[in-house]
Amino acid sequence: MKPDTILWKSGCVKRWHANIERGLRESGDDVGSHSHRVAMLLLMLHPLPSAHLIACALTHDAAEVFTGDMPGPMKQGAVKDMMERYEAHIAEKFDLPVPNDKEARWINLCDKLDAILWVREHAQHLLITPDWIEQWEYVVKMSKALGCYEKVEELVQL
Repeated sequence: MKPDTILWKSGCVKRWHANIERGLRESGDDVGSHSHRVAMLLLMLHPLPSAHLIACALTHDAAEVFTGDMPGPMKQGAVKDMMERYEAHIAEKFDLPVPNDKEARWINLCDKLDAILWVREHAQHLLITPDWIEQWEYVVKMSKALGCYEKVEELVQL
C-alpha cells in the first residue's frame, strides 16, 4: 500500500449520515471503527484468516474517503457498477490489497453482520423491517456456505 495521508484519513468518514433513522444517523459511527469491527468479526469467524484478508477487511471502505458512505439501498444496479469500478480504481491507484472471490465473500459477510450488530445496538426496532430481515437471511445463507453459521449464531445470541 502506498503511503498517503488521504488513506490515513479514510477512517474518519462518517457512516449512516444519510439514514433517516436518527439513532443510526447520530450514532457516531465512522469507517475506521467499522473497518476495525469487520476485521474483528473476520478473526472471530474465519478458521485461519491470512494477513492479506485482514488487510482487505481493514481497507474495504477506503474509497469512501472520496465518495462518502454510500447507503446500502443505493448500492444496486448502475450505481453499484459505478462504485465497484471506482473502488477498483482507488485500489489500483493506492496499491490497496484486493480480495479474491472467496475472500470477498468473507468480507461481505462480516460487513453485513457488523451492520446488523450496529443496528441492534442503536436502532433495534429496525431489525423487524423487511430490508433488515433480508440482510439477516443473507448473513445466514453466507455463513452456512462459508461454514461459520454456528459462530455467527453464537455471536448474535450474546
